[in-house]
Amino acid sequence: MKTRSVLLLIFSCLLCATAVKAQNIDKNFADSLVKHFDYYRLKNPQSVLFAHFDKTVYTNNENVWFTAYLLNSDKSRLNDVLSTVLVKDNDHSIALEEKFVMADDIAFGNLFLPDSIQSGDYSFILYTNEIYNGKPANIFVRPITVKNTDEPPFQASLNLLDTDKFPADGKRKVRLVTSTKGTTIVSGATVSYYAGDKAHPFFSGQVKTDHAGQYVFSVPVGGVSTSNNVFEAKISFGKGSNTAQLVLPVYADVPQIKFYPEGGNLSDGVLSMVGWEAKNLAGAPLEMRGVLYKDDKPEDTIYTNSYGIGKFKLYPQMHSRYYLRPLGHNFKDSVYALPAIKFNQPVIAIEKAIANDTLNLIIRAKNTQKVFVVVHNFRNVFYDFETEATRRGKSVKVIMDELPRGIAAITVLDSLHRPCAERLFFAHFTHRNSLKINTDTDHYKKRQKVTVDLKLLNADGKVAGGLVSIACIQANRYEIKKAMDIESYCYLVDQIGRLPVKEQYMGTSGGDMKYLEDILLIKGWRRYTWPELVNAAPRDTLRREDTLFFSGALTRWGKPLKKPGNLLMFKDSSAIAFKTDATGRFIMTSEQLFTHEQKDVKLLANSGAGDEVKLTLNDPYEKIDDSLALNFHPFKTITRLPGGAAEDTENLLGTQRIIQLKQVNIKANKDDLTYGAAGIARENECGDYVCKFNILNCPNHRDDPANRPAVLGQTYIYMGNSYYRYAGCIIHEKQPAGSVIDTISGIHYSVEFYPADYSKFNPIAPEYVSTIYWNHLLKLSPASKNTVSFYASDIIGDFKIIVQGITRDDVVYGEKTFTVVK
Repeated sequence: MKTRSVLLLIFSCLLCATAVKAQNIDKNFADSLVKHFDYYRLKNPQSVLFAHFDKTVYTNNENVWFTAYLLNSDKSRLNDVLSTVLVKDNDHSIALEEKFVMADDIAFGNLFLPDSIQSGDYSFILYTNEIYNGKPANIFVRPITVKNTDEPPFQASLNLLDTDKFPADGKRKVRLVTSTKGTTIVSGATVSYYAGDKAHPFFSGQVKTDHAGQYVFSVPVGGVSTSNNVFEAKISFGKGSNTAQLVLPVYADVPQIKFYPEGGNLSDGVLSMVGWEAKNLAGAPLEMRGVLYKDDKPEDTIYTNSYGIGKFKLYPQMHSRYYLRPLGHNFKDSVYALPAIKFNQPVIAIEKAIANDTLNLIIRAKNTQKVFVVVHNFRNVFYDFETEATRRGKSVKVIMDELPRGIAAITVLDSLHRPCAERLFFAHFTHRNSLKINTDTDHYKKRQKVTVDLKLLNADGKVAGGLVSIACIQANRYEIKKAMDIESYCYLVDQIGRLPVKEQYMGTSGGDMKYLEDILLIKGWRRYTWPELVNAAPRDTLRREDTLFFSGALTRWGKPLKKPGNLLMFKDSSAIAFKTDATGRFIMTSEQLFTHEQKDVKLLANSGAGDEVKLTLNDPYEKIDDSLALNFHPFKTITRLPGGAAEDTENLLGTQRIIQLKQVNIKANKDDLTYGAAGIARENECGDYVCKFNILNCPNHRDDPANRPAVLGQTYIYMGNSYYRYAGCIIHEKQPAGSVIDTISGIHYSVEFYPADYSKFNPIAPEYVSTIYWNHLLKLSPASKNTVSFYASDIIGDFKIIVQGITRDDVVYGEKTFTVVK
């Protein structure tokens, strides 16, 4: 590591152009600082897990496709399993769980959302089997929306009956209304309801609808808050059910306002830039204005933008009082004091924190004083030096040749080496890869072939190579509020935390750059804890590192064995024999459980006559799944509305009623076109089927009426092999001889995505497919043309191509939109 280099640092006095030679920090302190950074880096692993999902909006009976990348990992550590858990946001229940094989820090995934899955907001929680101190070292959370396409047997809605901010009896009236298309009245239906957090509701119970199919609830207002304001009712009637949900109003006139002086503090008599942020109690950004007062006299009118962020300059005086009064009748009694003013505190000023090759900063203080400056990214120290903070300001120019691309920090220490100012900046912002995505036209007809050319350029504009995953999806299945791209996640979200919703976090337009400048100003000082870093010690690096593995035990008559037992493991049409230890215990490696999609691993033990043999299995993922599901915090995205109002779109797009997607045409009656002719088998005794494109167990056509049973000896397309001869039983193997003791869900290799090829087979029935192309991993070659092709489906409208992945030294992301017309 190169540290304390001064050859690349040029300091000049603000009042003259004479260069001043920098002085290194005291050698003993500098050496100690480097060691603490090393300890801190070892204590906090720097690997980043990210997954590219094909879209954000799914329906029941639909596939989910994703590719996961583990970035900046230590290749010496074993990450060979990726666990995927789908959690329902409102009650933290686990809807699905699957494990996939990870190789070379990349995993491919495919999950099927069953018909039974409810509509609502969900989150995929992904983690690898690398464990530190009992917890996963690498975790990634991706929010999605699920909408059920089945028409419910009856309609249900919740409506407010009162609009008073504070009802006299302290209870808010909510009416449940049910109805059917016919003359049937949903009378006497069972209604289970709750308000607040489903796991810990403040109001819950079970009632029956009246003779009109209605019920009026009295919800206590006292329990309602911005984080606890969902009212949900599940109605069960006959064999059918439906769910209605309502976001209860929270009337709070007082905005939440915070101030962020540049560098962290206001200093007496030193000009400072102050960022400020305004939100309502629900966390929605407030676009507002207010009057800044000094000693009860108005000084200035200041504003926030549509993201609830603003900034202003201030020349604070030690014995004066500064506060803000928001403008508007709703805020007339609100007063917000600025942070306390400190004496002779150094202040950092950076006009442009988004820097390419050079960063310019000014360090000011009321009285001239010696300060120490450290340039770092909380993993490595790149420069540390001594300089002065002056009343007029000392100008410092940092040439960033040694810094990697991304967020870094300037930390200023006083003469006693105590941190007194800190500022984030983004190094080499424009030094990035770019992906050129070109289609042969911008408009296609239904079922027309689409050809896409991909060209990856490095930061120098030269053609480069990389590995990318590609999705082509219906554009309205991609919600901006839940979208994530690999570049902004790795460089911003993983470093700073969740950000206000924006379409492009790392765009290069003037508005995009201003947004990022504001984020770096208000998110910097509170992001890191310097004392934690400088207090890091060797003991902090002593962590228990482990990997997850399955274990188990054989017992006879409830007691440990007295000699090794024999087990047979059946997987992928093969049998493996192994022994337990002398007491009947055994361990299975991840690799032993690797198997094809939809296949389980079966363990068998031979039991003698009269023997009571029992197998106990320990799945280490179950406990972690439950803990992650219980403790994660769902993304609560707020959409800005005019006039400072807020809408909780996560809830409004939830299960107030079952919403049929605009271009998904599924009838309520199970006719032959949708569900297949009654009595006609579409799979064999093993559950294996062949779709109309001659693909064995095609994941895109699990319930297609055109499917046919797989036949022994016939040749099909399977696992990328166009000449696979079917030998029988892929999904469910026939029971082998012996006593089956237990079954384990395997760690799966993901199946391939098979796009429709209408040049070979062009079915009459309409094909409403929202993901028309997916490629888990495509190698982009700098030496040849990179082209993919696929066909549009019968859905008309905009489609979005999303490409993201990794290069030799960075990540890459790109989008392209085209339109399908009639």
